[in-house]
This record gives sequence, C-alpha cells and structure tokens, in this order.
Amino acid sequence: MALRTLSRACRPLDCTLLQGAQGCFRNPVRALQMDGARKACNVQLGSSELSLQSQTLGWQAVTAVEAKQDAAQVVAALATCSSFSEGTIQVRVNESSSARGRTFDTNKSVMTSIESIPLIFRKVFQREFALPLESTLVLDLSILQSQEVDVGALSINAASLALYSAVFRGAPPLGAVSIAVVDGEAVVSPSKGQMTRASMNMMYAGREGAPVYFHASGEATAETLISALRLANGEVSRIAKSIEDYVGQGAVDKEADLALGTAEDLVAIARVRDFLDDKVSDFLAGQVFLEGGTFNLLGLNSGLGELKRNCIDYFRKIGAFRSPLAKIAGSGCVTKEEVELGFSESVKWAMIDSIVSEGKRIDGRGYRDLRRTQFENGASGMCTVERDGTKLNSTVSVTTSRSPRTLECRHNLAITAAPFQMRSSRHHIRALEYDLMQAGQESSLFTEKALSPILPEFASFPYYVKVKCQALSMDGSFPTTNVCASSVALASAGVPLKYHVAGTSAGIVNQEMGEPIIILDLMDLEERFVDGILMLTSADTGVITSASLGGVKSAISFDSLLDALSGSVSGNNTVLSHMNEICSLEDEKGSVFEKIAIPKGSRGKVIGPGGSHIKDVEALTGVIISLQEKEDAAFVYGTDSESCKKAIGMLMKYAGRPSPNLSVGTSYKVKVSKILEYGAVVEVQDQGGDGWIHISEIRDGHVKKVEDELSLGQLLDALCIGKNARGTPQLSLKAPSSDSSSSDARKRGRSRKQSDRSKK
Repeated sequence: MALRTLSRACRPLDCTLLQGAQGCFRNPVRALQMDGARKACNVQLGSSELSLQSQTLGWQAVTAVEAKQDAAQVVAALATCSSFSEGTIQVRVNESSSARGRTFDTNKSVMTSIESIPLIFRKVFQREFALPLESTLVLDLSILQSQEVDVGALSINAASLALYSAVFRGAPPLGAVSIAVVDGEAVVSPSKGQMTRASMNMMYAGREGAPVYFHASGEATAETLISALRLANGEVSRIAKSIEDYVGQGAVDKEADLALGTAEDLVAIARVRDFLDDKVSDFLAGQVFLEGGTFNLLGLNSGLGELKRNCIDYFRKIGAFRSPLAKIAGSGCVTKEEVELGFSESVKWAMIDSIVSEGKRIDGRGYRDLRRTQFENGASGMCTVERDGTKLNSTVSVTTSRSPRTLECRHNLAITAAPFQMRSSRHHIRALEYDLMQAGQESSLFTEKALSPILPEFASFPYYVKVKCQALSMDGSFPTTNVCASSVALASAGVPLKYHVAGTSAGIVNQEMGEPIIILDLMDLEERFVDGILMLTSADTGVITSASLGGVKSAISFDSLLDALSGSVSGNNTVLSHMNEICSLEDEKGSVFEKIAIPKGSRGKVIGPGGSHIKDVEALTGVIISLQEKEDAAFVYGTDSESCKKAIGMLMKYAGRPSPNLSVGTSYKVKVSKILEYGAVVEVQDQGGDGWIHISEIRDGHVKKVEDELSLGQLLDALCIGKNARGTPQLSLKAPSSDSSSSDARKRGRSRKQSDRSKK
C-alpha cells in the first residue's frame, strides 16, 4: 500500500507524458544558450514539405524556431522573464499585416483560426503548462504568412521544437498535421483549394500512438473520420520522430542546474495521500447521493468541499505545513497546494475504484448511460435544455447579412452558474472570470463548428444567424449540451436545417491494470479526473459534423480514442430521437422562410427611394427582408405565416409589372394610366409594362400643370429617350429632330437622368 501510494503521490506534479525527461530547468536562461543556427529539419507531408530550423540568441536568452510550409511561415520565440510566483508558460500570438483581413466562410468547414491558437495551445501542451518552473517562459508566435489550413499545425510544430529542445529536453516531443477529406479520401496537408472543396477538415496533434489533441469539422461518416485519424496518427509519429532526432543533434548544457517537477519530500506526500485516501473513501462509502432516483449534486459538492477544508485544517493544526519558498528535502512537511492536489487525486482514484469494482458511477449510472435530457421548446427561436446539473437556454436571432460569415455563437456564463469545483479552486474573482471566459470561448468555437455544416448555403439563405447561450448551471458536458439546444432553437426559429445534430462527451479512464474505461455524458467532477475527453456531434443519418479531443492528462491509446468515438455516436442517436419528437424539421410551426421571384427590372420599385419600401414592409409586418445583388429574388423571414403572406403581397404590389424593354429612338403607342405632379405614368401598349413621361417632355415650352395637357386613358405616340436609375423607360412627346432622332433622344435621356438625380 505504501509503495502504491508513493507512486500515486508523484502524479499530481509529475508528468507521465514526459517520462524519461531530465526535468524542468531551474535556470532556463542558461539552458537556452545553445549553438546558433543549425541545419533545418525537413519532413515531407503529402505534396508539401515542412521545414523547421532553430536558432538561439544567447545574449538575449531567446530560442527562435522558424517553421515553413508552402505559403505559411511561423516563428516561435521562447524567452524567460522574472516572476513573483512559480514559473508558468505564457503564449502570445502576433499576427503580421499580410496575414490579416481574411474572412471565414462558416458555411464551409471551419479550420484553425489565428484567434483560437492560444486556446488550442493550452489543450495541446496542457501537461507541460502545468509543470512548475523556476522562471516564467514566454512563447511568442509570429504569424508572418498564413494559410488557414496549415497555420495551426505549423505553430504547434514550431512550439514543440522550441519547448522540447530548451525546457523539456529528453522527453518525447509531439507533432501536428492538418488533414482534409476530399471526395472521400484523406489528404495530408491540403492546399487552400482542397480545403475549400473538403467535406471535413481536421488538425491532429500527438505522439506515436498517443493522441493529445484534435479537432475536426465538416460532414463525414464514422468510417471516413476513423480513416483520417489513422492517417493523421501515422504522419504525426513521423513529425515527432524527426523533431526528436533534430533535438538530439544539438548541444546540451550539462552543467545546468536541473529541478524535477515533483514534490520535495515524496515520503511526506505519500503519508498525506494515505490519510486523504482513507478520508475520501469513508466519505463516499458513508453517503447516499441518490434520492428517489435523483442525483444530489449539491450534497456531493458541499460534502467534498467541507471534507477538503477539514483536511487542510487538520494538517495546519499539527504543524505539517511549510512555506512554498522553504524547500528542504526530508523535512517531513508539505505545502497547502500539495495537500489540495493530493485531495483531488484521492477523489479521482476513489471514483475510479468505484467504477471498476462496482461497475457504476457516483450518480448511479453505468459506464455508457446518459443523463436524462429534458427539452423545453419555448417561443420561436428559443430552447431550454436540462441535463441534471447542467441547464442552459439557447436563443437564435436572424438579421440580414451581406457577408459570407452567416453564423456566430456567443455565451453568457455568469459566476453563479460556474461549476462548484471551479468556484472552490479559484480564490480570486478575476481568476474565476478568466476561467469562465475560456470556457465560453471553447464552447463557442465547438458550437460553430458543429452547426456550420447543417446550415444552408449563403446564396439560398442570405441571413446572419446569431446563437446566444445563457448558462443557468454547469455540471459537465456543457458544449455538447449547448449543441443540442442550439439545433432545436435553430429549427424553431425557422432556419432551414439539413438535419438535427446532437452532442455527447466521452471520457477515457486509464487503469493501472486492464483496458481503458469509456464513460459517456461526463459530470464536472468526472471531467476533472478522466485522462482524456472526446466531444462529438452527429446526426441520425450517421454523419459526423464535429469532433474534438482535449483535456489529455496522461497518455491515452489510439484504440481507446476510437472506442470513445463509437460510444459518442451511439449516445447521440439516443438524444436525437428525443430531439425529433420535440421539434421535427418537417413541422411547419414556428418561423417561416420564403423566397419569391421579383420581375426583372422591378428591383428598384421593390426597394423604393432610399430603401423606403423595404423599411415600410418590415415595420408593418415584422418580417426581415433580404435582397442580394445580381439575383431577381427577395427572401422573406418572419415569425409566422400570416406576416410572411402580408409582406409578400406588399412586395409584389410594389414590384407591379416589369418594366418593358424599349429601344432608344423608337416611337411606341402608350396610354396614360396615372398623372403626377412632375409627369405621367403611361402603359406601353405593344410591350406591356409602364413608362414615364417627365413634365418637361410633354411639349416644347413651359408646362405649368400636367393635367392641363394630358388626361387619364389618353392614347399617345411617345419616343423612348432612355431609362432612369430604376430601369423605368423614359418617354417624350416632343417631336424628334429630322437629322438624328436617336442621338438626340439619348442626349435628352442623359439630361433627364441628371435632372432627376439633382431633384433627389
């Protein structure tokens, strides 16, 4: 028992992914002083070549790695700075002017954006960032030239070489690669054209047979995704091996003072863990958290919080605490932080023992049982979802848009909705707000990637869709639950979806002896002790729209990842059956979307002066109207069918009959249909449609009133002299000159246009 506990005592601070490493540098400045520029490390990836080259500026204590691949170029610079607390690793992204100004079409598969790189780095290098360092390391990523398909993987490869050559020297580095599924085939490091045509895009990071992080978005079957993952795993293994060989060529500062990232007194930590293991086991065994089939989450969190405080008070009373600055080996003392980490590990292993020995989780569910999901489909564009302790509200709003970016997801995560474990571990409100901001950003990115493939193309639905999520309470599986709520809210809002998508999270739990365990629909407490979390969204047709792996705390096998993937797909099918009952896509209730054809040449009539006609229709009916350039059609979106019918009637009334196609200089038979102050509207007899006779074109000389010269129903011979800005033919009753009637008519038409514009 003592030896087993001693090995567990190292786990809160030791990194199992970095076994064999010499440790973290106590003096990173000295460690960064290696040789200058070295020969580049080249790896062939598909049709392109990855080039990595490191260079150290010793007098500045900066290690720089330049990474190139096709048109993309990234420089990762690693330096040290002083810190009043334990050292950490900070990531900053600097984007050059040549890489800015890009727009992302969310109707396509969304790849790694530059804005999401810091969030991805915290997931890829999660274990490395958690290790204690003597100084703070700053990792500056300069995106010199970017190609959206490669910039994420390229940045990870550059950072991997910088970190594992200077800080974690001796540990196996990781690599990253981008994959695109084009015409059913997986393509390594695709070009921009291939990325645009791809049905699914993916970025994958890891070591040989040990995935660390990946995200994929688009549309693909499970078999296609698995094939792409296998290809990515093989390519990443080659990249990681090349980086490892390249790092081994450099000089090592053997005199550098090394410090292991573990506790100072392992024997004291082992004794503390024995005490905490007994306390946590007794607490979980003596409490019943299922009351009438309902899991008492509040009782569990309150009980664990009180037990943790009592344990800390106990060690404080017996004088077992020491200052974090007084690092005396063999003192028999520990720090408060070490006790808190030990308590978390005790809870983790107690829950794992319960799962393995009893075959059920803390809330009574089996390995792959889902929590009961309740949907409340409220007003148009609103849906509330509750999964025991996780409850949220998703609201959809639709507005007109001329940009290809048609989807945006926002999250409002209040402090009162934060999980208990997050609130209890963060003792400063600013730190808690930062954690919530990161959680909201992660959920927004995941939701956008999951929903983008099911939205219609911009040409058929030219609207800007905004999804806003309000968290009421959070207890695990928040991003996947939000996808379920947002899909129902979109359908309720009348957005024409291809199909519903649901999301399920899967946790991978490694065992000391035995195969990994896969558990579905994680609680917040479970998310903190599993060794990896897979989030996946799919439709009942078997199409996967997004998948993401993160939160890897120790090495997981590739086979366990595939097992978690199949479990998530099965869980989604269960949720989708309930979603289709609540809000079927074939149900005509809710908002209405219509597309009507506008007669050619009547676009200006529909819009009206300064858009007045469109504004009037929207104000009177409450619908949203969108007219796209180069398309003779109007899109009408409303909350009910009656409003849409009324709006369509008003638009068609404004459109009237299409303007006739008349030739300049040709005379036509017209009939006066309307007399106005500055002219008359006439109906062209042979062609059909309306024309316009300005008051100055009725006769030579000054005309005081139109009605003095013309009367309703009067038949006249009029000469076409051009068209106005709206495309309406301009006619004249003046006699043309005998020399050149066509040229004279064109001149009069141009002068008439200028006169009309000056009046406007």
